[in-house]
Amino acid sequence: MLQSIRDRTHGWLTSVVIGLLIIMFALWGVHGYLELQNEGGDKVVAKVAGQKLSQREFDVAYQRVYQQAKAQLGTESLNKELVKQLKKQTLEQWMLTQVLAHAAAEDRYRLSPSSIDSVLLHMPLFQSAGRFSSARFYAVLDAMGYTELGFLSDLKKTLLINQVQQGLTGTAFVLPSEVSQAMALIHQKRDFAYIVIPSSQFSAEQLPISEAQALAYYQKNTNHFVQPEQVSIDYIKLSLAALKDDKTFVERRDKLANLSYTHPDSLQQAAQALNLPIQSTPLFGQKGGNDVLTKNPKIIAAAFSQDSLQGNNSPVIDLDADTAIVLRVKQHKASAIQAFSAVKTHIIDMLRKQQVIEKNYTLGQGLLKELKEKGSFSDSEKNKRDLHWQLLNQVERNTDKPSAEIVKAVFNLPATKNEIAGFALANGDYVLIKLLGVHEGDSQQYPSSQKNMATQALEREFARRDYDLYVQGLMQKAHSVS
Repeated sequence: MLQSIRDRTHGWLTSVVIGLLIIMFALWGVHGYLELQNEGGDKVVAKVAGQKLSQREFDVAYQRVYQQAKAQLGTESLNKELVKQLKKQTLEQWMLTQVLAHAAAEDRYRLSPSSIDSVLLHMPLFQSAGRFSSARFYAVLDAMGYTELGFLSDLKKTLLINQVQQGLTGTAFVLPSEVSQAMALIHQKRDFAYIVIPSSQFSAEQLPISEAQALAYYQKNTNHFVQPEQVSIDYIKLSLAALKDDKTFVERRDKLANLSYTHPDSLQQAAQALNLPIQSTPLFGQKGGNDVLTKNPKIIAAAFSQDSLQGNNSPVIDLDADTAIVLRVKQHKASAIQAFSAVKTHIIDMLRKQQVIEKNYTLGQGLLKELKEKGSFSDSEKNKRDLHWQLLNQVERNTDKPSAEIVKAVFNLPATKNEIAGFALANGDYVLIKLLGVHEGDSQQYPSSQKNMATQALEREFARRDYDLYVQGLMQKAHSVS
């Protein structure tokens, strides 16, 4: 097989997404090896489409994903939340792959040996000096724990899945009338009137909330007052900009790595040897802090890693090509429910604001009902609330004036003149809207280039939906059978 690849200089190159292949290889690169080495009674983690995933297969597959994530984040370990997410994704990816491959086989999709050879020939993963290298091929497979047979089997599976996807998405089409309708909707303009009823007319300070009410809310919603796990860190930062010399930067980076490793319980030795200050951050959680450094995923992952939480220095973290950091945890605060005394004022303020919003919403709903039943407001209500319609004409759907929320609500109304609706804004204000006119866009006035773009966009959207529905149907069927 490899000889035929070396001899082949021309051939069909399937438009498979190489990234998908590499992800699959990383996940299931041990498959062929495990089939040969682990025939025994290993615990089954999952079963779908007639295929079983053993605990050992899952563990090795997950470890590969874990190592990739560590390399991307530049840390030696990952926090519990990310570990849980990676395990879930690993399992879901395996199940999806098995279901799609099984469906492709049932639908009798086939691949010729030449098409597989051509894909291998053009994969950068197996190239050296721009050409396919059998030595690199076997070296990569060995590093992944693959046998040649297992690799080719999984490659074929991936290509078949891609072939099905191309077949489904490649048949999506859009009628000219659908393009015209879409363009008419996209470029539609509307006339409308609106009234904003401000929640500020109600004073929160005048709404009494007792301590007993606040305590009752606290006791019923303690999960809302959990203080997430937090850390603050000490760190040493090495910057090329400060040194202005690549060679010196590399040498000092290596020295920083060695000193922080040989003295894992302190940054003092490295700081003194490199004449760099030890800097500190405020407490921050796993969602990041308020500054650029503590928002960096690499810093967050390193700070919350088990190794760092156990009191060790982190490895050198390359924030970019010109900046390196070593950190250690300065303070660690475990997740805990905040005391009522610490959140009482916040709860009282929140309940008052909630009452203001509810009172304003009730008022708005009452005015909407009156408007629908009588067609107008009573003079007393109109004067009391200062209710005056604001008129806007020829408003386009992508504008944000008077606000994106109002415009979106207007275009969600049925295209019927004098249609009336009311809704609450995110800030607690209530808005009444009345549709006065609809002006359809004329697709004939737009150039053919714009029509072509609309056609291509609709075809892509239809293709995506078709394939998503296909996958959802297969997964639902697989779960109901298994």
